[in-house]
Amino acid sequence: MDQPDLGSVIITDKGTAGAESFTQVAAMLGSRSLSEETRLADVWAAILEVSLWPLQSTIHPQLSISRETYQVDANTLQAIVSGLPGDLQKHSDPKDREQAVRAWLADYPALNGYRFRSIGGIPDNGPESWDERQGTIDCRLVWDVEYGEEAAKRKFEDIAPWKGRSLTDSARVIHARFGGDDRQLHPLLSWWSALFALSMLARYQPGQWTAQIDVNRSKDAVAIEYLLDSALATVPELIVAAIDEVTA
Repeated sequence: MDQPDLGSVIITDKGTAGAESFTQVAAMLGSRSLSEETRLADVWAAILEVSLWPLQSTIHPQLSISRETYQVDANTLQAIVSGLPGDLQKHSDPKDREQAVRAWLADYPALNGYRFRSIGGIPDNGPESWDERQGTIDCRLVWDVEYGEEAAKRKFEDIAPWKGRSLTDSARVIHARFGGDDRQLHPLLSWWSALFALSMLARYQPGQWTAQIDVNRSKDAVAIEYLLDSALATVPELIVAAIDEVTA
């Protein structure tokens, strides 16, 4: 028998903004909160460490963005955005392909204001942008900035504010729009909300929880196991990093 869709579980913060611990931490970290009802699948897709194990009902996956050292001039930020679905490359006409890529990226508001570096959005010599293992493609985006390299760095920080625990100053992740707040959700808050939702399910719906973690009955069982295993190493490091953020 099919199980209820885990990804459709709704998460939202409680009470007046800033009155609960979740909203207070969000404010301290400069993050959005979850003031509107949000699907667990959307929050899950914002967690870097489980990007290869999304929930079955995930609509828009996490994307990665890396700054390129190559620049046309000093007043641009250029980046490679990875993780787009491979079928976008099937559009043979560059105009159709560019329109399809632009439409797909519209759900990632952090990228607003870009232009494509290559005609068609994806380089015409497509194989260089193809990740065969993941079935995804890259595209190269450009933002115009003023005042050179420092402005480009600030723009990159605006697009992708947080490194997570295993990224660098030039590689970040971004997630799709969910709810009415287009800002990115801090990595610690992504983990917090996902783990809280699972704990509530286990506590108050033990029968459904048991079914969800049964690999013979649930399509999300392996993803749940991977997230819980990853949490043991990841969450303590994120807590320490968050403390450093607000005390530095």
